[in-house]
Amino acid sequence: MEIIDGSPAAFGPYRTCPQPAPAVLADIRALGIRVLSDLPAAVLREQIPADIAEAHLSTDAVSPHTGQAMERPGFMAPPRAADTAVAVTMALSILEQPGIHPAGEALRSLLEAVREELTQISATSIDNWGRGISPVLQSVHLAALAPSLRPSEYVRYRITIETPRRPTRTTRDIEQRARKIPTMFWPPWTIRLAPLEGIHARALAPVLAALLLIPDSRTSLDQAAGLIGDAIDGTEVSRLLQELDDLPQWPDIATALDRLADYLDAYSTPIDYGRRRLLDYTSLLPHDRWLEICRRTGTPPGTGRRERIARSQLFQRLSGLPAESFPDDLGGLDSAEFRATSLRFTALQIPELVHALQQEALTFLASHHIHDEPVTWQPPATLLAGLSLPGPDPARVDLPRLHQLVRKRQHPVQHAAQVLGTTVEAIRHVLDEHPAPAPPLTKSTARATGRIRQQARQAIPTERFTRLYLDEHRSLQQIATLTGFSRRVLTDLAREYGILLREGPKDYKRRGTVERAWLIEQYVHRRRTLPDLAREAGMSTANMARWAKTHNVPLRPRGGSSHSQVLRAIDQASRAPSILRPALGGQGASERLSRFAAASAYPSLGAAASGLGLNTFTLVAQINRIERELGGPLLVRAERGRPMTLTPLGKKVLKAIRKMQDNTMP
Repeated sequence: MEIIDGSPAAFGPYRTCPQPAPAVLADIRALGIRVLSDLPAAVLREQIPADIAEAHLSTDAVSPHTGQAMERPGFMAPPRAADTAVAVTMALSILEQPGIHPAGEALRSLLEAVREELTQISATSIDNWGRGISPVLQSVHLAALAPSLRPSEYVRYRITIETPRRPTRTTRDIEQRARKIPTMFWPPWTIRLAPLEGIHARALAPVLAALLLIPDSRTSLDQAAGLIGDAIDGTEVSRLLQELDDLPQWPDIATALDRLADYLDAYSTPIDYGRRRLLDYTSLLPHDRWLEICRRTGTPPGTGRRERIARSQLFQRLSGLPAESFPDDLGGLDSAEFRATSLRFTALQIPELVHALQQEALTFLASHHIHDEPVTWQPPATLLAGLSLPGPDPARVDLPRLHQLVRKRQHPVQHAAQVLGTTVEAIRHVLDEHPAPAPPLTKSTARATGRIRQQARQAIPTERFTRLYLDEHRSLQQIATLTGFSRRVLTDLAREYGILLREGPKDYKRRGTVERAWLIEQYVHRRRTLPDLAREAGMSTANMARWAKTHNVPLRPRGGSSHSQVLRAIDQASRAPSILRPALGGQGASERLSRFAAASAYPSLGAAASGLGLNTFTLVAQINRIERELGGPLLVRAERGRPMTLTPLGKKVLKAIRKMQDNTMP
């Protein structure tokens, strides 16, 4: 009567989801039918007050209309008040529990009394219990079946949340969720969800990515594996899922997946992994770029394997796919030996190298017209709060201690993991995010330098060095670009071989200087040639050309008759603010600076290119050139939710450009 009079009902399991009286009465009727039709007498006597139970069981139920025994008791109106009392009492003993999961436990006892095996009852069996059943009773039914559900059903019906339910997400919803998930699950999440023994994090990562498509979805395991990149199949997902189900932390693992699925469905993410998986990565980190990065960061380029490691790791960070999926012609990326070498490379990389590779990744994305995405992203770790998970928390690794450890052993990652009481994958992730600084020069690093020189001797014997430097007249910088060894190593090698190096800028500055005013007067105004000026100054033509570069005097194009552009460039450079002069050499310098000034007013480089009618890659390349010429970043690139801004240097440069433009206006 309270239910009838107090609609909507908000007691017991209905507290979080109040229901109208007809729905609650339909739930009571559905449960009463199960009691009257299926519950054995022995169980009924245990659950019901003795007087009511005996009154109900004293005689067989008879029809109120014919007086004959009823063939389907419970499916017709009970003929006696005692029968109704039994049905309602049993139903309310379940529905008055303080929540859906306690009600599920109570219902489980009834179902176990009806069926020897709960596996004989499916999640949809309740559909046959009558019409008008509320979603609350459906959730109670799922909670009752929880121990008998397959692991995939446990995730699919979201058994760990307060109100388990059947899937509501459409195919399109799940496809959209898949675009937000990397094939190799986010490393910090994989580390937290992977057990310390039994399942390797590398094998578990694509399984977790596929499982993230299962909550609140009708997607099969095979379909889920296909949506996140086909790195595995449904059989492998099912196999490892069974192993996760055997862990004591399995309910919390399922909760983590459920929370993350909800987060991805509710919020936009900064990376479209569906698009990233389809990019052409064959041009990622070309050989000459790797050599340039190594020279700039002081990293030995190695004999080729180190370059392949850097490229495959950069590929995984960008695409979200397994590193071994990179289209490498040499193969072997999936070998145990290559993975072991990759682990050591992770420990030895320095912050300068990591930053340079990060910038290379951004350049690669820009070349594919992706300008507003970061290289990597991961969901907030706060989603894991309060959960007991099998793996360690990378955030708890002692970073200063780790940096000390990785520089001291032949297998630094394994050693650090053992000392710090964590996993190898946790150490790898922390070093990827926070690489250890380069160690100071010691005897051991000196020995490493000796090994580099030994490699240089093998790669560039006397005959080859002589041919490149003396016969082909290549500079040390050109030979460094060709071979991957630094100019310093090549200089030492030349001295060792007894090869006299040509004069460089420092040498001819000591012998005498070439004044800028004289050079402009003779070369620009009188139009004398560089060889003529070099003979007068007693130096080589190449040295005179270097002086022209030092003084920011643009050289005349070979074979060109017009000199007006050169004159204008020199005149503009001489009158420009000093901060801009390094960027005013070469054709189009003024236009590049003007474009930078115009682009700085936009929220992102992509928006600037669109507004200025330019190709985005062209604009990015021109601004990158200005930054190289002026010696530092001018812009803090845009990120999701934060527009592009000027750096302190960028503000000074913009002010100087405005001043120069004001001075040139008629």
